Amino acid sequence: MLKPARILIVDDEPDIAQILKLHLEEAGYVTDWAMDGETCMAMLPEGQFSLVLLDIRMPGISGIQVLELIRSSGSDVAVMMMTAHGSESLAVECMRSGALDYVAKPFDLSDVLQRVERAIDFRRTLIEKQRLEREKDDFVSMLSHDLKNPITAVIGSIDIIREGRLGPVNSEQVEYLQSAIDSCNEVVGMIDNLLDIHRFEAGRTSMNIRPCSPQETILAASGRFAALAQQESVTLNVDLDQELPMIEVDRSAFSRIIANLVGNALKFTPPDGEITISCHALPTDGQQLPEVPRYAAAHLQTLTEHRHLVRLSVRDTGPGIPEEDQEHIFERFVQSRRNGQPQVGAGLGLAYCKLAVESFGGSIWVESSPGKGSEFIILFGALPDEESPDS
Repeated sequence: MLKPARILIVDDEPDIAQILKLHLEEAGYVTDWAMDGETCMAMLPEGQFSLVLLDIRMPGISGIQVLELIRSSGSDVAVMMMTAHGSESLAVECMRSGALDYVAKPFDLSDVLQRVERAIDFRRTLIEKQRLEREKDDFVSMLSHDLKNPITAVIGSIDIIREGRLGPVNSEQVEYLQSAIDSCNEVVGMIDNLLDIHRFEAGRTSMNIRPCSPQETILAASGRFAALAQQESVTLNVDLDQELPMIEVDRSAFSRIIANLVGNALKFTPPDGEITISCHALPTDGQQLPEVPRYAAAHLQTLTEHRHLVRLSVRDTGPGIPEEDQEHIFERFVQSRRNGQPQVGAGLGLAYCKLAVESFGGSIWVESSPGKGSEFIILFGALPDEESPDS
């Protein structure tokens, strides 16, 4: 059973405070009274109050100053302002300073009780949300330290056995051991995606954004997937302009974007299928720009301000994605079943790609039809030649 909420009434008029105390206690609340702002601030740390009913005009420090002190102290107590000299501009000032509500004297006591209940419910909801956020942070930290590190150790141990350092292994054993390593690496990739998505959403992502050569990063990423594609009997093609302009990205994040897209394509491309990574310069002067879906158009206006764009795409010959799923597959934990195929992965790779691409001012979307494969397309703004580090 919940304990009754505790309310602190801060008002220099004893009669008004007494009337409020009687009605609030009759409604089941526990109340205390402070006759000025200084007394209020002294009582708050020990009182475990859910709500402060705070008069604006008092001797000494004003109600608004008390409100600012409460908020700067880090207290999570809800605050409702009271005054007999109300105005709309004063109410707005109180709300900006962190008040939840505002009531004018003389009171309609039934209205005050409704507002008090609403403010206390809002505080409970906020505290619960903060608790869930802390639990999420703890879970993400656990993923990083308690899961990722042991899995990395497992990969190293299996690799030692696969290489025959602890005794001879035959080709069939090597194949199974490599499959175990690939599965572990897939789990590590999921954890990395989840950690980075959490950092993006919490505003704690640290990016080293600088000019980058798309060719170098694409060729390095495709090289890492060449053996896996061959193992899956999938042809991996790379189609690049000989000279591509520089783009401004975080190199590590850009490499992971490509890895996520190619890895995703490999999951859905059948044997004897093809995956093509292509990257081309796209002039904007007088040229028809690609048609970009609404969900990918957030940075389109900024992109058109560049003289050239860089169009990167990963195309596969898999089962394709239904049109109604195409926008939603860039959300966390969302996947398309792709013509009834079972889901694979956790639905985090594309969510990471979208957050990372948009942090670089780019756009990402998919073009696909069921049975005709999928093409994931990214547009980046190209840097002018004079901004190349080699110039």
